[in-house]
Amino acid sequence: MILSTNFCSLGGSRATRQVLLAAPVVLLFALGLLVPLVVLLRQSLLDGSSGRLTLQNYAAVVTSLAYRRALLNSVLIAVASTLLALILCFPVAIYIERSNSPYRNALAIALTVPLSLPGIVIGFFVILFFGTTGVVPQLFLLLTGERQLSLAYTFGGMLLGYLYFQIPRVVLVLRGAVSALSQDVIDVSRTLGATPLQVYLNVLLPTLLPALLSAASVSLATALGAFGTAATLSRGFRVLPLEIASSFTESFQPERAASLSIALTLLTTAILLGLGQVAERGLQPHRPPDMLQRELVK
Repeated sequence: MILSTNFCSLGGSRATRQVLLAAPVVLLFALGLLVPLVVLLRQSLLDGSSGRLTLQNYAAVVTSLAYRRALLNSVLIAVASTLLALILCFPVAIYIERSNSPYRNALAIALTVPLSLPGIVIGFFVILFFGTTGVVPQLFLLLTGERQLSLAYTFGGMLLGYLYFQIPRVVLVLRGAVSALSQDVIDVSRTLGATPLQVYLNVLLPTLLPALLSAASVSLATALGAFGTAATLSRGFRVLPLEIASSFTESFQPERAASLSIALTLLTTAILLGLGQVAERGLQPHRPPDMLQRELVK
């Protein structure tokens, strides 16, 4: 009886310590996210002239062609940059973690540099290389007599800028998953006669699919909220963060800016929840050897 009482008191004190340790994070979460969201939601429901509660700000977001286009542009460039980052970073992550090359550490360090750069600086890099007088167009002018690849203020230039800061985030997520990948899975597939391409398609991709979805979540969330790069490179191609800043600073419509912020938050949350649901729906960590063997026989 005494032992049971002591055990319960020990369990209770341990639970108390866990609650106390988690309390700062919960407090920061409430102050840094929940409270600002509540304030934004209240602001978005106010009429700027009368101060009454209304849904006219959300109606304007839905009915405005400019806002709908900015929302579509945000989704388009976020999805495009994420797909390109996944395609480019998947083999790079495997090379860094699985290769014995002496250059892999240098490559890993080089790919983390964009994490320390603000979006405006990344946009400036794109202008330096792909602006009208940038390095690449000037090189084409010298070689062919015509400027080519002046992409700085186009969708292509913004895509390059977004891709530049997406790559290190995607690589870091994928590297962690690749480092935990069992070498036995690869060895079994090679023993069964799989080619390197079959190993990629039938072993690595299914095994690392949860990590790919996690990397896609990070990439999409970052791209949907990106402002500095878009502000530097946008010339007519408007994205939702630019419309939010414009509503607050240029036309001074804080209610409209709040409603756009809530819309962007809901969109990002829905995408992240959707990817999370996909990742949880029966994704197998790897294909069984008999399945791989049947595919190789085919």
